[in-house]
Amino acid sequence: MNPELLRNLWLEATPFRLVQILGLLVVVFAVASAAPSNLLTPEGAATVLYWFFVVLWGTRNAALSVVSEIRERTWDGQKLSAINPATMMWGKLLGSTSANWFGGLLCLPVILWAAWRDAGPLAAVSFGIILVALGLFAQAAALLSSLVLIRRNSGNWRLDTFLCQIAGIAAGFVYYSLWSSIEAFERTGTRTLVWWGHEFNLSVFHFLSLLVFLGWALLGVWRAMRSELRFANGPFVWLAYLLYIAVYQAGFESLLVNFNLSVAPPLEHTTPRLLLAGLAVLLSTYSMVFLEPKDPVRLRWLGEQVRAGRFYKAFLALDAWMLSYAATMLVGLVLAGLMTIDRSSLGDMRMSDLALPTLAMLGFLTRDVAIFVLMRGLAGAKGDFAALALLALLYLVLPAGLHRAGLDLQFLLLPVPHGAAALGVLSAWIQAIVLVVLASRSIKRRD
Repeated sequence: MNPELLRNLWLEATPFRLVQILGLLVVVFAVASAAPSNLLTPEGAATVLYWFFVVLWGTRNAALSVVSEIRERTWDGQKLSAINPATMMWGKLLGSTSANWFGGLLCLPVILWAAWRDAGPLAAVSFGIILVALGLFAQAAALLSSLVLIRRNSGNWRLDTFLCQIAGIAAGFVYYSLWSSIEAFERTGTRTLVWWGHEFNLSVFHFLSLLVFLGWALLGVWRAMRSELRFANGPFVWLAYLLYIAVYQAGFESLLVNFNLSVAPPLEHTTPRLLLAGLAVLLSTYSMVFLEPKDPVRLRWLGEQVRAGRFYKAFLALDAWMLSYAATMLVGLVLAGLMTIDRSSLGDMRMSDLALPTLAMLGFLTRDVAIFVLMRGLAGAKGDFAALALLALLYLVLPAGLHRAGLDLQFLLLPVPHGAAALGVLSAWIQAIVLVVLASRSIKRRD
């Protein structure tokens, strides 16, 4: 048996804790059975308890599974053991949440019996798989977030654990809100979703999406655990993930119809699909440049490899934020080129009017990435939050101040599609070059 799983089972699923959970379930189900049906039902109580055990409490235990080892100073000893990353991952993920799954799985029969009664056996089985996958997805997201934040070595474990728990809960609730909205769509007569020009059943599409994203989350936990155990991760899995989210997001170009998108030959749907793909990789760049450490020593080493001509070795050592930034730049440049010849329109704007703002956005992205690297070099682990504060100043406070002062200078800080778009591109890239130079100097070895 998995030794790490067995160890966590002994620590978490103690007989006393399991009896407590069982007693709580018995009391709640007894009260729900005796209460008026319009006030409380057993299946309603079981659903609430499942979310409490598996999602709310389970994500916290998953986030604490490694953080608690670091606080108790036992993690270094575990990293030196012979346990491989996959064994450690499953041991932490399932072992730390074993008591939560005990309570959650006891709630499932009550929930699924109501689904069986109302919609039949197939719907009940499908709903059961969705609930289990959703709980595992939320816990995997919390554990993955904790492993990423551990690399930052901020030392503020309570805040980090809370943020990781929030990330897991958000992952679960975002998917469940999509799934629960299916009934509202069906009441309006909409039972299908258009993706890449093909119609798919809403339920089947969301179900398969959950399973695929669960697979990516588990793969991410495995790779993060490999990093913690000092195994080298290549760039290819992250590149595959970027390709996946770009293709997945690009398939929803039909949603732009709500923004009065009108397509025209010869590009037709190509530009809006590339626009959505670019937004997906752009979001991954900002999220990863915040989450991942920008270690000056590592950045200097990468620079040495490039100067020595060892490009492939440097490529294999690139961080996820670097790969995301490169992908965003590539997609953005291609998108800007296509927009210049696209005769489509988006709302009141022609697609060609967005070419210059896209180039400006790439400049601002370069500036923002350089700000994160600079702040990390100057302030250490607290630099990422300082960078966030600076970006809030640049994107929110200063533009609002310029607007109130009646100065039409927003192009200095934001990509704009009006007459000053060309000046906006120039401003963005001047700022980017200045910040890149400052960031480069901040990571150089001090004499």
